[in-house]
Amino acid sequence: MPYLIGSFLLFVLLLLVLILYVFKRSKRQSNKADEQPKNKNELTLDAMIKILKTEKKELSKIEGIVEKMAKNFPFPENDREANKHFEFVYFYAKNPLSTAKMIVQMQKILTEANPKYAKQIEDFQMRGVDARAK
Repeated sequence: MPYLIGSFLLFVLLLLVLILYVFKRSKRQSNKADEQPKNKNELTLDAMIKILKTEKKELSKIEGIVEKMAKNFPFPENDREANKHFEFVYFYAKNPLSTAKMIVQMQKILTEANPKYAKQIEDFQMRGVDARAK
């Protein structure tokens, strides 16, 4: 009789361990599924501006950022809503990793995509270059 009770308790214990293992594993998989959309949402205009403000060592982090900006974040029709876009231009030109060639390429790409804002793009570019020299 004691063997029967011990076997039953061992069975219940193994069953509990198995249930806990299954539930923990399913939570880990759901967390991984939740993390993937967050990585896609990181590509925002504010995130790109933050990279331009802070990145001073790795050129690879700012290469290609203009193409992403031009493709994913077209300038809005309203001038007041375009402030973030002009801020992007300013900090790109101000970033010490941006070469003269990169800055000219940025101006060309953004001016072609947004001819209405060509003058403002050039103004903010020049402000960034001037701030960089100080």
